[in-house]
Amino acid sequence: MSDRSEFYTSRTIASWDEVAPRHEKINSTLVCDVSNHKYNNLNPDFNDLIDKYGVHNKSVVQICCNNGIDLLSIKNKGAGQCLGIDGSEAFIKQAVKLAKIAGQNDIEFCCSDIYKLPDRFLSSFDLAVITVGVLGWMPDIQRFMEVCSSLLMPGGTLLMEELHPILGMYEEGNPPSIDYSYFNSEPFKDTNGLDYFTFEKYDAKENYSFHHSLTDILMSAISSNLQLDHVNELKYNIGNYCADLEFAHNNPPLGINLAWSKIA
Repeated sequence: MSDRSEFYTSRTIASWDEVAPRHEKINSTLVCDVSNHKYNNLNPDFNDLIDKYGVHNKSVVQICCNNGIDLLSIKNKGAGQCLGIDGSEAFIKQAVKLAKIAGQNDIEFCCSDIYKLPDRFLSSFDLAVITVGVLGWMPDIQRFMEVCSSLLMPGGTLLMEELHPILGMYEEGNPPSIDYSYFNSEPFKDTNGLDYFTFEKYDAKENYSFHHSLTDILMSAISSNLQLDHVNELKYNIGNYCADLEFAHNNPPLGINLAWSKIA
């Protein structure tokens, strides 16, 4: 991990730790919601993609799991061994709490910078999962995809849902506007906070986000021994960023689902 990448990730993780109590308060109903053994927080198309590949008794790792509710949803679908990884200690604590309330005490959670994972997790999982809102925090997309691949056993599957890269061109507003080049490679620094539920601004610790083009994503996966099996662009809002574009006359894709298999 380069010193520059560590600079960005360490500060962004601190910003996530800072916002965790706000998110927990906003999502207070989760304490009741996750107690339902049929609880499922997955977006419909991604839920269908998971069903297509199947999770029954499979070992599953969620990369950057936040408070763990998507991993809990997958566990409720019959997954076997489950591991959630996130750099934020505050969100990992929430994930452990929610898993306990859900009665899923066999889910393991690991607090780790994704670029510094323990070797004991290498080549351990049938399925790796990335849900919306992860790639943009990665300063080194190539290294990130290498880590994702390293977690999978040969023949394993990586499933991803993410904001469509074209949204990196847009600035939120009423309406959203195109303010950035699709090929921008400079980090975005923000100190307005990470409350993407109520969009309240506050004097926050700095965080850094990054735009990765579709080429960046696909080629970094290909060079990480991953073979593309599935791609689907989504016209509806999956991540609350420029959500109004869903209803625009000339709407861009707002989300994308991808599946790769690790070459044996």
